[in-house]
Amino acid sequence: MKEQFLHFVWQYHRFNHRELQTTDQLPVHIVDYGQPNSNDGPDFLYAKVKIGDVLWVGHIEIHVQTSDWDKHQHTKDPQYKNVILHVVYRHDKEITHLKIPTLELTGLIPKSIYDRYLSLMESASILPCQHLIAGIDTSIIRMYMHRLAIERLESKVGKIENLLQQFNNDFEQVAFIWLSRYFGVGSNSESFQELATRVPIQWLSKIQHEQDGVTALLMGCAGFLKNISNEDTYLLNLLYQFEHYRNKWELQPLEPQWWKWKMGRPASFPTLKLAQLAKLLEEHRSIFQLILNEKDFIGAVTSISLNTFWDKHYLLQRTSISKEKGISLDFAQRLVINISVPMMIAYGRYTDDHIWTEKALDILGSLPAEKNKVTKTMQESGLENQHALDSQGLLQLKNEYCDQKRCLNCQIGNKIIQPPSYQIREPFVYEEYREAYV
Repeated sequence: MKEQFLHFVWQYHRFNHRELQTTDQLPVHIVDYGQPNSNDGPDFLYAKVKIGDVLWVGHIEIHVQTSDWDKHQHTKDPQYKNVILHVVYRHDKEITHLKIPTLELTGLIPKSIYDRYLSLMESASILPCQHLIAGIDTSIIRMYMHRLAIERLESKVGKIENLLQQFNNDFEQVAFIWLSRYFGVGSNSESFQELATRVPIQWLSKIQHEQDGVTALLMGCAGFLKNISNEDTYLLNLLYQFEHYRNKWELQPLEPQWWKWKMGRPASFPTLKLAQLAKLLEEHRSIFQLILNEKDFIGAVTSISLNTFWDKHYLLQRTSISKEKGISLDFAQRLVINISVPMMIAYGRYTDDHIWTEKALDILGSLPAEKNKVTKTMQESGLENQHALDSQGLLQLKNEYCDQKRCLNCQIGNKIIQPPSYQIREPFVYEEYREAYV
């Protein structure tokens, strides 16, 4: 038995309420179950419970066993002085110094709820409820997917707003940092963001007119120009330019451990992605304004054309089969989803202009759905994936709920676990106790 399951049972009243009694045989009538508390302190706040002839107003604390009260040292914590009822699954011992009434739930929770909960917790599927989701009303799922997409979007906007606070609302610098993060692709995202955080956008503006100047600066700051032994003219020119910038701005390149090379395909290697990012920055004076115009942004990304050196390279000092290293439309659209859309909302909030939020959501509703292993599995389970807004909802569901087995916090999981209310309030039959209740 998990405490989080007991929280669910209490919050949604999923237990037999008839003739409740404390462990010392006082009748209990629950008037108000209280408000769930996600912070430190008791689990449910401001509840109302009639115990005996007295109506108590205060907090509820929930544990698997009564003895957990002492294990968690609640007696010493002043936050628990207003607890009016200690709810436990099993009353394993009397705590003489605990004057708070105790309510035991053993034998009161429908077995069907617990069985479904276990089936979700023990599932190895990407979508734990894959075998049960067909029974959920599609309109409920559709509304929840939209809410999840907004939840995922809010998380990104929050990170952008934190960066704006850090950089004194410099949208150009933050746009550069956020753009760099998503050029990093997967395991190198944090490294790309760290690199951009260390390079003031003003430096890029000063050297945009110099051929390959931005490339040299970023490659050097990333630490990729160390120990260059290749005599290629392109590489020697990058090294020469970076040495000039290093002396001018006293640069300290990132350490080698920042970079991951064994994850993903060669097209995702940080050297190539950084060259593509640098080229985009070289060709546009205001990267922030470019990001705000999603059509121009997509066109600019897909038209990036690198120096011919990159036709035979993914790494700086190792050749490969000759191939032009362009950027696909799919990648450009994902940049819009992850960069343009949240940046528009952050900008709209800063300028108090709601048009930007409306535009951002319209873009998500118009872009094609993302196609990957996650979205494919979700679709096969009956979930819709018609456009990018759906995809964002599916990714949020998988990353923040399914992967972490937060089924009790998920609206879909919640509906699956809860039986119809009439099944809980049906007459209690003692002979069926062991079969119907846990």
